[in-house]
Amino acid sequence: MNASRGLPTRIAWMHRAVALLALLAAPVVAATFEERVDQLVRNGYDHPAESLAELAQLRAGASDAPAASRLLLQAEGMVEAVTGRAAEAGALADRLAAMAREQQDPYGTAASNLVRAVVAETAGQLDIAAALAQSAASVYQLACRPVAGNEGPASGPGCDHRSLWRALQVMERRALSLGHYTAAQEHAQAAFDLADAAGDTYRKALSLGVLGYIAARGGQPDVALRTIAQAKRMAAAMNDPVAMARVRVNEARIAGVRGDVDGGLRATEDAYALAQRAGARRLQAVLLTNLSDAYVRRNRPADALRAADAALPTVREFNDLRTELVLINNAGLAKVGLKRIAEGKHDLARVMEAKEKSGAVADQVVTLREFGEALAAAGDMRSALELYHRERKLSTELMQRNRSIVLKEMQTRYDAEAKQRSIELMRSDNELKTAALANRDLMNRIWLVAAALMVLATALALMLVRRVRETQRQLEASHAKLRVASERDPLTHLANRRHCHAVMAARQIGDAGFSGALLMVDIDHFKHVNDGHGHATGDVVLVEVARRLDAAVRDADLVVRWGGEEFLIVSARLGIEQADQLAARVLAAIGGAPVMVEGRAVPVTASIGYACFPLPPYAVPVHWEQAINLSDMALYTAKSQGRNRAIGLVSASASDGATLRAIEADFERAWREGRVTLRHTAGPGAS
Repeated sequence: MNASRGLPTRIAWMHRAVALLALLAAPVVAATFEERVDQLVRNGYDHPAESLAELAQLRAGASDAPAASRLLLQAEGMVEAVTGRAAEAGALADRLAAMAREQQDPYGTAASNLVRAVVAETAGQLDIAAALAQSAASVYQLACRPVAGNEGPASGPGCDHRSLWRALQVMERRALSLGHYTAAQEHAQAAFDLADAAGDTYRKALSLGVLGYIAARGGQPDVALRTIAQAKRMAAAMNDPVAMARVRVNEARIAGVRGDVDGGLRATEDAYALAQRAGARRLQAVLLTNLSDAYVRRNRPADALRAADAALPTVREFNDLRTELVLINNAGLAKVGLKRIAEGKHDLARVMEAKEKSGAVADQVVTLREFGEALAAAGDMRSALELYHRERKLSTELMQRNRSIVLKEMQTRYDAEAKQRSIELMRSDNELKTAALANRDLMNRIWLVAAALMVLATALALMLVRRVRETQRQLEASHAKLRVASERDPLTHLANRRHCHAVMAARQIGDAGFSGALLMVDIDHFKHVNDGHGHATGDVVLVEVARRLDAAVRDADLVVRWGGEEFLIVSARLGIEQADQLAARVLAAIGGAPVMVEGRAVPVTASIGYACFPLPPYAVPVHWEQAINLSDMALYTAKSQGRNRAIGLVSASASDGATLRAIEADFERAWREGRVTLRHTAGPGAS
């Protein structure tokens, strides 16, 4: 790590000399003009000045052919864009667009959009970058469509596979930032197929690394490990330290998803050594960024802050706003760990402002969770609670958004099937009309044959009517299934939040308020289950907990998957004593025995917050949403007191709605001042 704090002048000069020699040697190694230009663009990530100088020389000696001029202008724009020189890159994009209009060249417009997409990506504006990349890809794909008899993409001379691959990479990164792993996998797989068809080993290795990471996020650890091993073999065969370093970065990301902190740190340190060997200053800074993240996870805040401080000058030199944002995030976590809480909160505010502007909801959830855990560990429980509520709200929005995407995909498939059935009905109808015309012609010739044909036509018409009625019945059944699916959780098959809202709204009439018991249940340390055993095991635990909850309640009670690892039990006409018994029963049902997953015992406990409404002694009417929030406050109290326990809200000294809302606003203080009475029930094995 000492080398990351700044190299002596003589060593830095030697690195630049090595990079310049590599650039001058590239035309000798490359077999074609396009490969020479591509090598310069790739080297421009770490050595932009040398790459731009060589590109200028190529442009001076190149022919006036439009394709060559476009390629060189695009290459210069890409180097300027990844360096963060937005104005220079924008000017080159404008020249490409003007050339495209003059020559009526759609590929010039695509090149201009791709340069602008990389400018936006470097600035952290992933939504704008993805839209521009999609526009460029729609043009490049015209020349890279599959040829007849071949399922893969075309790789002929008209297909600019490098530009299309880069556009797919921008869209894949945007999908990952939103947590849309299915879309990210589709973009990464298309990029791999494209590079494979073109024989581009460098891009194949990079795409395989990303596919391995996405498989890990999707709960397929075995697939992830096989894929990253294949990518490492491919990069090793190339003898390219930069390619191997980038593959090892994804290996570290996979280790992080699997909870292998030591393995992730080793992979990142190996990648950093490879980048040093290649003289790749900017890649070294990116890897220092990853090391700072690894040190944060290993509770080494001083090392994390040193790594972040060492990387920031290089990142800012290259105007890499996206990486700078990650460094500020890691530095903030390190400062909180070092008890410099005010500085850490300031860094958090900067990070959240940038992520809110980019619309990266999944990244916001991760940031809030990391800072919430760091603040809790530092003893700032009030700030940790605030971040916890913000994270849960965003998680709910993300879950609803992902559910909408799934429902939209289901609706699209359903519409396609309905359209196909409609086409079949039209075809049958046309056949029937053709037969009727033939019958009319035959009627003029042979009356007996015409009569027979009329009988046949009538029979066909009856069959068609029956088919239409059956199809209509199937359509109505499909609509009913869609309605049911929209109100059920697809993993646990419990009611979801949408169904709960409908039930609660129906039960509460006028201003009478909610009446009954609410139990908010949260699985303890569920993140540790995902990190230690994998997301697939986490899903098994969720399903089993849902089954145990359903078995523990009455037939008339409603069990809801409220979000993530949280569940809600709604029980009408239940007194506080019965609610105490139900809470104890739920604690025993969940924590009484471990969950068995493929022969392994996974211990599981839960924390519960519950209450019966209206609250004694004043019985103030409470809206069902406020009732849920009060139960949630009791849940948070159970978690803050050590988890594996139930906290019941027995009574509240609130004679009106305003007083009750004040208790809700600062529940912990109200409890300590005796304005609320709580009942504690310990879970299995808890003290």
